[in-house]
Amino acid sequence: MEISEYEKKTLKKIAKWEKEKHKGFHKKVLDVTSRPVDYVISKIGPEKLKKFENAVEKTVKNLLYVSTSTVDPEELIKRAHAHGMKIKKLSELKTCDMELLDECNREHINFHERASAIQGAAAGLGGVLTATMDLTALLVQDFHMIQEIALCYNYDPDGIIEKEIILRIIEIGVGGSDIKFKALAEIESLKKIKSKSSKKTTAKKGTAVLGSKALEEYIEHLTAALIVRLVPRALPVVSMVVSAHSNHEIIEHSGQAAFMVYRKRFIERKKKI
Repeated sequence: MEISEYEKKTLKKIAKWEKEKHKGFHKKVLDVTSRPVDYVISKIGPEKLKKFENAVEKTVKNLLYVSTSTVDPEELIKRAHAHGMKIKKLSELKTCDMELLDECNREHINFHERASAIQGAAAGLGGVLTATMDLTALLVQDFHMIQEIALCYNYDPDGIIEKEIILRIIEIGVGGSDIKFKALAEIESLKKIKSKSSKKTTAKKGTAVLGSKALEEYIEHLTAALIVRLVPRALPVVSMVVSAHSNHEIIEHSGQAAFMVYRKRFIERKKKI
């Protein structure tokens, strides 16, 4: 199927974004803070840090192996109608006008950004101790937002490979530029695995494509990136503002990454139809 002029321009924007480095507060923190992990340990202690690491691991495994789609299909259909797409079922989304789909997604990414900032400001009142709970809760919100985006472009977020793609997008939101480029490369690999897999293999629940060792490494890297996010929250005077900003930035980067990744896949699929 031939792609539209809008979709051609979108592909160029996506290609440009894929090469860009992250910008924002997180990078500034990394630039001015030496030995961030040691700093956080001195503030909250190794025992509480270990609890945080365990909480991140539990959250990731629950999202990967236990969680199912938290998006209400009927609600998504109503959103589509509100943006001019008169569909009767979600499968019709893959043939919808992409510009309308993009408008729908932008609106809800903005909603999640505002909600995460409010949540972060509230958690910031407790400083670094409540930040550990806030950041694990933020992972769940992040996962939900990306599920919404995936479904809106008609990709089922319940498939095990799709869940791993979502985890890579979360990693982009939390980490720095190097993590972004690595995660994008891994997403391309996962897309190839998915396209080669039979429907039976792809749908099989509980099968880890990357294996337990790769999952372990993912959790380690994600935890390390989140620990850096704890550094500025250890300063009581600025904790509330910083927490709100940090949460907003994570959701902003994740939302942008999901927006780019799923639009690219939407266009690639359209080319094959």
